[in-house]
Amino acid sequence: MRPVQLVPAGAVLVALGAIAAAAQLATPAPAGKAHVAAPQQVVVTSAARACPPVQGGGSGQVAFIAGSPAPPGSAGTAGTAAGQAQLASLPLAGTQLRIPNPITATQPGLLSMLTTPATQTASKKASTSPQGWSVTATGTMAQTMEAEETTGAGLASVRCGEPGSDLWFIGPGQQGGVAQIQLDLMNVDALPASVDVNIITDAGQVQASGDTGITVPPHQTVTEALSSVAGNAAVVAIEVRTSIGRVAADVLESRHGAGAAVSWLTSTAPPSTQLVIPGVPPSAGTAGLYLVDPGTTSARISVSAITPQGRHQPLGAQTIDMPGDSAYYVPLSPLGGTAALELSSNVPVTAGVLVPGSGLGAFTTATAPISEQAVVAGNTTSSGLSVTVVLSAPAGQVRVRLTEVGETQVAASPGAGSSQIVTVQSGHTLTVPATPPTGARHGSAFAIVITPLAGSGPLYAARVATQGQNTVVSIVPAVSALTTLTLPPVRDSYNAISP
Repeated sequence: MRPVQLVPAGAVLVALGAIAAAAQLATPAPAGKAHVAAPQQVVVTSAARACPPVQGGGSGQVAFIAGSPAPPGSAGTAGTAAGQAQLASLPLAGTQLRIPNPITATQPGLLSMLTTPATQTASKKASTSPQGWSVTATGTMAQTMEAEETTGAGLASVRCGEPGSDLWFIGPGQQGGVAQIQLDLMNVDALPASVDVNIITDAGQVQASGDTGITVPPHQTVTEALSSVAGNAAVVAIEVRTSIGRVAADVLESRHGAGAAVSWLTSTAPPSTQLVIPGVPPSAGTAGLYLVDPGTTSARISVSAITPQGRHQPLGAQTIDMPGDSAYYVPLSPLGGTAALELSSNVPVTAGVLVPGSGLGAFTTATAPISEQAVVAGNTTSSGLSVTVVLSAPAGQVRVRLTEVGETQVAASPGAGSSQIVTVQSGHTLTVPATPPTGARHGSAFAIVITPLAGSGPLYAARVATQGQNTVVSIVPAVSALTTLTLPPVRDSYNAISP
């Protein structure tokens, strides 16, 4: 058997030699100096998201906006074709369904409220079946793309997330009033994905069979129940990691009983030593900070609140000490208005905040600062709802343009929507009411575009919707919606071809 093993190794050596020779001919460089290519700016021409199944398997609604309108007679931005966007069904794996036709959107910059039909089983006894939805876009339509699953009134209930290989969620467990925890895994690609689900609770790492090597077939959805795995935990942190391919994921938590309250967990930023959680509003109850330290080293975490009055330490001089491989809950005293939380740790951690309100409450999680702009597509002031944009500037003054775009208006076109420029002082949070743009139909949905202006410091933002005096209905942390990407510098190296 040994000659059989040596043949591939020899082939690899020959290939490496040929590549090295070609590299020397193509990019001669002085001895001792590596050739480094400069970073390259490229236009976004492809984007994908996935929306989770509607509870009960019925029809749903997606707020969708993407692209900037091209000038008349132009093919698109920087020569990019206009392209199109499409919503397509991601049925549950293993079910026989009558798949509905894809839903297509072709007008850049227009907010669309798209109805996703209920999917019927293919059996003689027809019934509805839950399914996810992929949202894909090409050309100009891929730029600034945002999609959110909404309520009937058009208010975003959960953001349609990007596919990835390492996704994090954190929230309460059964001791926090949660009865059911459902994980939805959606594959928008043409190749299968293999997923491992890791769970950390306040009791430590959970070892469970059946949560490794989960296969998610192409263009399908897999749903996993995690309630029994989480046990009687007060805090549950969920890591979704792929060994093959990529998936989008969502986590739904609910209480006991018919018509039980449900809430979506918002995916949080990957573990880091510096985190910012935007959009923590006041509420009638006590908000809670949920933390996870996924490493083996104990974490020491300090917490600072960025409020309208400036910074303060809500826990005083106290730090939060956590052992490795553990999750933790900290009740939060009132922060002095709507605020952001800034966390500093000696080891990478990640976190989220649960604010009491409708359902189990509303979640906001750690996010990255906004680059270029962010879009929250699903907003409405119908049914007594109030909508505000929460802007936080932890380091340096920020000037921000806020634009509201209605269903019949095109973002960035002359005179479209309502726009204002506001200034957020360094170390402060500013709350700005959002209203439908001039000329919008009463009670209709509208999008909010958040654009930090040149010369500004880092900006973190969230959209907060409330009903009445202090009932928090939903929080949507703002995530960058890019038109361009910066490719990192490339240097001569064998790392790109070595296993």
